[in-house]
Amino acid sequence: MQAVMLALSTFRQSELATSKALDEAKKTNNLLLVYVVDVNLARYFIGSDQLVTEQLKNRCEEEILAEHKERGKKYVENIETRARTSGISVKTVFQVGRFGLICVDIMQKVNPSVIVTTRSKRPEWVKKFFGSPVSYLIKHASCPVVEV
Repeated sequence: MQAVMLALSTFRQSELATSKALDEAKKTNNLLLVYVVDVNLARYFIGSDQLVTEQLKNRCEEEILAEHKERGKKYVENIETRARTSGISVKTVFQVGRFGLICVDIMQKVNPSVIVTTRSKRPEWVKKFFGSPVSYLIKHASCPVVEV
């Protein structure tokens, strides 16, 4: 039976999206939880040329990503527990990378019945200039995408 795919990331976390995905997954008893630690996270914090060396910049990026991996794992564990408590089988994919690319790749391999996600809270000019990973996902989706 096809899974309901819940697509979350460092920038895209939502209790409403999680609840919606769990409700949908009760119909199939199958949840695919995709969590992406976005590589752009550290770059947003360290996008300055004020750091003395490239080595220091890389070390700072690694530390920020490591911290957010740990936070993400705890967030995912909570959702896994909620799913299993509700009798839902859950498979988790936890990756570091770019949200849109990873989600489309997984969607193409798994072919979920629906994808539930949420948008990040970035300014509109950032979305227009750099694009939107959720819009990319919707454009390439082979199933309905529900934004909550």
